[in-house]
Amino acid sequence: MEKTYSLTAHYDEFQEVKYGGRYSSDILSNGMTLHLGGSLDRHMGRGRGGTWSNSRNRDLSSNSSSGGLPRWSRREICLLSALVFAAGMCVILGSMLALKYISLDAQQDPQCRQDCQHKRSLLRAARFVQANIDPSIQPCQDFYSFACGGWLRRHGIPEDKLSYGIITAIGEHNEEKLQRLLQEPIRRHGPNSAERKVKEFYRSCVNIQEIDKLGSNPMTEVLDSCGGWDLVGAPSGAAGWEKEGAPHRPDFNELLYRTQGVYSTAVFFSLTVNVDDKNSSRNAIRIDQEGLTLPERSLYLGQDEDSVKILAAYKALMERLLSMLGAHNATQKSKEIIQLETRLANITMSEYDDQRKDISTMYNRIALKQLQRIAPSLHWKRLLDRIFHDNFSEDEEIVVLATDYIQKVSDIIKTTSKR
Repeated sequence: MEKTYSLTAHYDEFQEVKYGGRYSSDILSNGMTLHLGGSLDRHMGRGRGGTWSNSRNRDLSSNSSSGGLPRWSRREICLLSALVFAAGMCVILGSMLALKYISLDAQQDPQCRQDCQHKRSLLRAARFVQANIDPSIQPCQDFYSFACGGWLRRHGIPEDKLSYGIITAIGEHNEEKLQRLLQEPIRRHGPNSAERKVKEFYRSCVNIQEIDKLGSNPMTEVLDSCGGWDLVGAPSGAAGWEKEGAPHRPDFNELLYRTQGVYSTAVFFSLTVNVDDKNSSRNAIRIDQEGLTLPERSLYLGQDEDSVKILAAYKALMERLLSMLGAHNATQKSKEIIQLETRLANITMSEYDDQRKDISTMYNRIALKQLQRIAPSLHWKRLLDRIFHDNFSEDEEIVVLATDYIQKVSDIIKTTSKR
């Protein structure tokens, strides 16, 4: 009696038969015919004593001999998919861990980065020193040549300069960098953009064709906005403007605000904000002597031949400029201007004076109301309120570095013609 074929016992073998695309049909041991969708007909009748493994081996041999590829079982496909998924997850998790390690290293170890930057700076400084010294000279014999000999060999004094040194070279290098930055396109075009203002101001200064085209018109507009050349008839008082219907000319305090606050020009005195010389943790409004066009007060006093020549050249230049800017009687006006500046030179202390070198002797921190008593010809509170857009108290303290000078300036303003 033939052995009964059990589908349950040989489920795996049946699946392989089922998914084997090369079989077209088969006859089971119980006489039933099994139809398969392949192209090869093979009878799978199992004789007495026959085994399924031998028949399966013949099937695989038949498959191989006919050139076909074996099919993967469902279990093998599932296992391979699981392996691929696990490998992908490992790659993703490894990338995430690496990124997190890098970010934590950057956040938790700033000292390492600072040390590296410090070391690089030291190396650059060491290379700079090494390139500029002259090791062939003994430092105990000529230390200057030892320290600067290498730099002096590589650099000569340019034809357009009287002297040249490392500070000058660094300044030129910084100016080149600044020029490149100013020539870059404007990226922030807002109305309050500092970048836009600086770059537009720079371009207006180097646009020679436009400057020549405008001529003296921009400066004439500035003079007109300040009341013109003559202020005879301009009233005194806090209002700052003449009566309705009269020519609109500002009084002296209005003119002082425009020169100091609008055009940032030091007239009669300098007004700045600096670190307090006796308390570096705060800033202070500082007032100091200022008001001369020539660089040194002695040039106005004609104490030597060179001073006389410089003063005469300055007067001739002033007459020419006044004529170009539409001033009437330029010779008389230039003479009056020089007389006023000479009076200021007489009360100005030379910067080479020992007293100007000692901040403790110049430093005088006083309240705003005290300054008003010292120099009553100027409306100090109104001037500071408008310049700094604030409402200062009468007890607001400011630093005055030239108290005697400010007091004498007030007297000069009081006794000088408004014109």
